[in-house]
Amino acid sequence: MGEPAVNGEKPSSQFISHLASYPVVHDSIEAYQANPYGKKSIKLAEHGYETFAKPMIPYLSKPYEYAAPYVHKADSLADSGLSKVDEKFPIVKDETEKVKGTVLDFATYPLKLVGDSKDYVFKTYQSEYKKCGGDGIVAGGKAFITTSLVITSDTLSWISEYLGSKKEEAKEAVKDKTNN
Repeated sequence: MGEPAVNGEKPSSQFISHLASYPVVHDSIEAYQANPYGKKSIKLAEHGYETFAKPMIPYLSKPYEYAAPYVHKADSLADSGLSKVDEKFPIVKDETEKVKGTVLDFATYPLKLVGDSKDYVFKTYQSEYKKCGGDGIVAGGKAFITTSLVITSDTLSWISEYLGSKKEEAKEAVKDKTNN
């Protein structure tokens, strides 16, 4: 697809153009081309094309005529697939830094959640330890037991709130279905 076709027009791919229009892909291509190893690999690929593929193009033009409609159909299907990706995941059209930040936030969320949970448990334990008074094994044991009770109570109240809201949503959904 790199050689001039009829009237000097180069064949192009809707899929490749659409894919390259994404800021993340565009920035990645630019970074690869700017990297010395990337430049070298591109140079080697071009040399391989010039040496091996370009001399074969005249021999492949007749078979390509038969395959061209299928290639164009596959290209248009792939482009429409990217359009669906655009609809389902609009973040792909955002700037690279925003996408990188969003992905990083999602990737580090479990670590943040664990860190927050650990802090909550230790703060609760420290609070209960102070309430028990005194130093020693007995105060630590009381603090441990009351900490587990407080955490269990908080967890159950959170589950109750969550299920209560889901119960209301379910009632509304049933009401909507029965009225229609």
